[in-house]
Amino acid sequence: MNRVYLALGGYEAGVLWRFLDGVSTAVSSRMVRGSSPVEENLTFLLCELLDANTTSLHALTYPLSQAKTDLEASDAGVTVDVEFETHEHSKYVESRYSGADLGIVLTVNHPVFGHSRRGILVQAKRLFGVGKKREYGLYSAYSSFDRQQAEFLEALRQRFGVYNSVYYLWYNPPSSAFRDDDARILRAYEATDPGPHRYWGRIHPFLDELIEMGLAPWPFGSRVPQIEPTSEQEAKARQWRQTQPALRLSGLDVVLSVADPGSPNLKALCDAALERRSSPAFSPFADFMLLALASSRYGSDSADWLRLTEGQKIPMPSAKEANVEHSELDEMESPPTPRHTLRLTVRSTLPSVG
Repeated sequence: MNRVYLALGGYEAGVLWRFLDGVSTAVSSRMVRGSSPVEENLTFLLCELLDANTTSLHALTYPLSQAKTDLEASDAGVTVDVEFETHEHSKYVESRYSGADLGIVLTVNHPVFGHSRRGILVQAKRLFGVGKKREYGLYSAYSSFDRQQAEFLEALRQRFGVYNSVYYLWYNPPSSAFRDDDARILRAYEATDPGPHRYWGRIHPFLDELIEMGLAPWPFGSRVPQIEPTSEQEAKARQWRQTQPALRLSGLDVVLSVADPGSPNLKALCDAALERRSSPAFSPFADFMLLALASSRYGSDSADWLRLTEGQKIPMPSAKEANVEHSELDEMESPPTPRHTLRLTVRSTLPSVG
C-alpha cells in the first residue's frame, strides 16, 4: 500500500491552503468580536465555514466556491468537497463520558494520486483571556482542558490500536488581540519557520521516511528555511503572522506531556513546536490538514475507527483483543461518538479511462 497518498503540486496545494487558512482566520477573528464564544460555538462555526452547503452564509476572503473554480484551472484534475453533520448525544453519555468534539474523515480518490480513506478524532479547546478586559498573553491557558478527558482519549486510542489519530484543536485569537510585547514575541515564534504555505512544492515520494529520520522540511521535520524569500513574500509572511496563532493542532502525546500538571498554556505549546520537529506540536490548521491528506502517517484506515469518526455506534474493542489492561472502557458497550463529523475529500475531475 502506498504510504504517500497525495502528491499535490504548488498550485493545487496553494489553493487548498488559502481556503483552509481563510477559515482559520475567520474563526479566530470571532474570538475578539462581540460576546465571548464558547468552544461548541467555535466548532460549529468552523464546520459551517468549511461545509459546501453552509459556507456561503459567511463572508470569507477566499471562499470554497472560488477555490473550486481555481482548481478547475489545474492540469492535475482535482477538486475538493467538504461536508459535516452533527450527531445527537444522550445527556447520560455527555455527562459521564466526554468523547471527541470532531471526527474528521480524510479521503483521496484519484486515478493518479491513489485512493485512501482515513479518520482522526479531534478535541477542541479555546484560549482564555484574563481579567474584565479578557486580555490575552503568552501565559494565557486553555483553562477548560481536562486531564481526565485527555487520558480517556489516550485509553481509547490504545484500545483501537491506532497511532497519530487523536489531536487537540486549539482556538486562539489573532496576535492583534494580545498585549503588544506578547504579540511581538508570538510573531517571533512564527518567524523561526517559513511554513509550507510559502514553499510547498511537490511532496517528496519518501515523505514518511524523511519524517522518521527528522530530515523533512517543516511542518514535516526540521525547521531550516528552504530558499531566500523575496521582499514581496516576506511582506505576505508578516501579514500572515499578524493573524496568528489562530487555529492550531497538537498530537495527543504532545498535549499529555505539555499539560503535566495543569492546563497547557500558549507559550508551552509554542515551545513544544520548536522542540518537536517530527510531529505536529502546534501546527497551523491549514498546514496540518494538507499534511494529513498527504501522508498515511496521519489518521487510521481501520474500518471500526472510521465508523467511530463518522459517528456510528460500534462495539467497544475488548482489552484482550487490544492487548491492553482493563479500564473504565470495559464498562461501555460502545465508545462515545464525536459531536460532529467533518468529511474532507480530494477527488478526481479527470475523465474515466477504459
